[in-house]
Amino acid sequence: MRIKIEFETKCEELPIDYRRKFISYLKGALEDYNRDLFRAIYGDGHSPKSFCFSIYFAPEVTIAKDGITLHSKRFNVCFTTLDVLMGVHLVNAFMARRNKWFPMADSNNNLRALSITKVQEYPITGNAVCFKILSPIVIRDHDAQKGRDWYLTSEDDEFEKIWKRNLKTELKKAGGKDVSDDIDAMGIKPIYLKKTVVKSYGIFIPCTIGSLVLEGEKYLLEYLYKAGVGSKRSMGFGCLDVV
Repeated sequence: MRIKIEFETKCEELPIDYRRKFISYLKGALEDYNRDLFRAIYGDGHSPKSFCFSIYFAPEVTIAKDGITLHSKRFNVCFTTLDVLMGVHLVNAFMARRNKWFPMADSNNNLRALSITKVQEYPITGNAVCFKILSPIVIRDHDAQKGRDWYLTSEDDEFEKIWKRNLKTELKKAGGKDVSDDIDAMGIKPIYLKKTVVKSYGIFIPCTIGSLVLEGEKYLLEYLYKAGVGSKRSMGFGCLDVV
């Protein structure tokens, strides 16, 4: 399920770490809508979330090192989820706040949802799909013993290896079935990939933007299209769209 929400801001200025501010708004919307649902999603900060989103600005925007000037005072958010019920909850939570101003955390700005629209999903019918990366892909290599993270981009030799390794773990936890052979066989062909660095919760994270072709089993391509790619997807990363 895919949802598009159009937002308006009272002021033109947004911080560079705007995803963090939006997540605070999202949490408030879910908590106001259903506290039990909010606790189930955010009660344990490390529990996986079943949605992915991207934020994209109208063309009239100026991005600088110290902030963003949103001349149109408009931006859109695209949510995608495999869980239709989660999608319904998101729609209801945002509908309850439609046309109402709410403060953005730790800022002098305010935010309101103008429209909430269900977007038609593209049917995955073949074994190769060209995807545009709507929000940067984060590939994390976590060392549990040392408690350290390394972030890989398309410029790194092990980018594909770690991406596939993490996907194997993710799908095994989700369905219990070992699909390692299908993941190993999946082709990742860059069309245009570029490294970028994004600030998230005070940390600068190397990640990847651009477009690419994925070749493989249809269920894998559909999963990545609907669930997103990589780490930190519920924090505004890893969202894909079909070109």
